[in-house]
Amino acid sequence: MFKKIAILLLISLSTQAGFFDDLKEKVRPHLVNIIGLEKTNEFLGKDKFLIELPNIPKVIRDARSIKNFGKGPKNKVVYKKDQERRFNYNFIKEAFQATRKVNAEDSDIAKWMNVLEQKGSREGVYRALVLDGTYLGLENYEFPITDEVMNFTITYIEKYLNKTISESRLKKANFFTVKRDITEKTLEVIDEFYKTETDDIYDWYAVFSADLAKRFPKAMNNQTRKETNPLKHKSWAKSVPDQYLKSEVIIKLHQVFNLIQN
Repeated sequence: MFKKIAILLLISLSTQAGFFDDLKEKVRPHLVNIIGLEKTNEFLGKDKFLIELPNIPKVIRDARSIKNFGKGPKNKVVYKKDQERRFNYNFIKEAFQATRKVNAEDSDIAKWMNVLEQKGSREGVYRALVLDGTYLGLENYEFPITDEVMNFTITYIEKYLNKTISESRLKKANFFTVKRDITEKTLEVIDEFYKTETDDIYDWYAVFSADLAKRFPKAMNNQTRKETNPLKHKSWAKSVPDQYLKSEVIIKLHQVFNLIQN
């Protein structure tokens, strides 16, 4: 009861002056939990940070499709070589830790740096890491998922992939298989978004990133990832190459899975 009264007093103050705008946004999620989104918007006004999740496109696996034929990358950002090398180096280190939960050896880093410098893609590096014998060995262990992983998986794929999966199927699944499969299905949805001329991919990424930052801040290991304002995530996504957006989704998903499995 005291919490409700305190929040209502803050609302009253916040409506009197623009000085309290930041306070209103901090109070908003707590108020939503108490009285719901509609009533919260009546008191505080519509969330200025709100970006709506776009409709999730259907994944089309048709080798004859020419829908995306001839289209280049959506965002043609180019970095200086030294910048790109630094970014790629960090990606490889994070990819090893996030997928396999081990540190990359110097030889691994050199190998995959060479691949990226020869115009290989980050997504290609990721897929190689989760489809090789080492990762297959992890999938062959008896490694059931926790209840928290199960709940996250069910709600995540429903919201962000427009799919469903049964608890009975997940209960039989290996942890490393689940996080690989969900990440691969997410990349397929992202590819469908990239086939459009709209900003839907950036809206999807913004909602996805802000949501994970709010729910799993311990899984986010830098300030950009910890940001809970979706507008800032959208701005970042529109400023980087397509592959960088994909690699952020890869790293974030695996890090969240790793956190909630423990």
